[in-house]
Amino acid sequence: MDKTGQVLTIDLLMSLFIFILILTSVIIFIDSVASVSNPYSSYYVQAVLDSLNTQASAAADTLIGSAGLPSNWTSTGCSRIITLGVMYNSFSALPQKLYNLTTMPVGCISQLIRGGANFNISVYYLNNSRLRVNSVPITAGYPIPSNPTYLTSIQRFVVLYPGSLIIRLSYSEWIV
Repeated sequence: MDKTGQVLTIDLLMSLFIFILILTSVIIFIDSVASVSNPYSSYYVQAVLDSLNTQASAAADTLIGSAGLPSNWTSTGCSRIITLGVMYNSFSALPQKLYNLTTMPVGCISQLIRGGANFNISVYYLNNSRLRVNSVPITAGYPIPSNPTYLTSIQRFVVLYPGSLIIRLSYSEWIV
């Protein structure tokens, strides 16, 4: 028998080395691309944005989901407020409660809506002009930075009591 049809040990070792090298490269690539803990991964970005969207939606829904608890929270101290809400009924927001958001301490609002130090609440008419109550633009929280790493903005539409004017509550949350 001649040696042309035989597999040599060195050939097997070389092919095994190349196979392990390619397999390791593929595993490292997949791990780096699909890892939620890697900040350069698209899955990491998606997880962060999902978390921000969930927090922002919960905060916006808290504000427009009820009149607050107690319903006269505008005349009580921060420590006595259980839930912050701006609604008069299921469809209408009270201008006085919206105004009181601008006069409350930011730390109190942050605690009640679980917003942390990176949130902004602003209220607009449908033509994008700011809603003003008592000549004060309705905005609460912190100014949105010019270049946050991650930013989400949740919009909710309600009717301004009394009447039929529709306003837009914009709740933004970000990570710097």
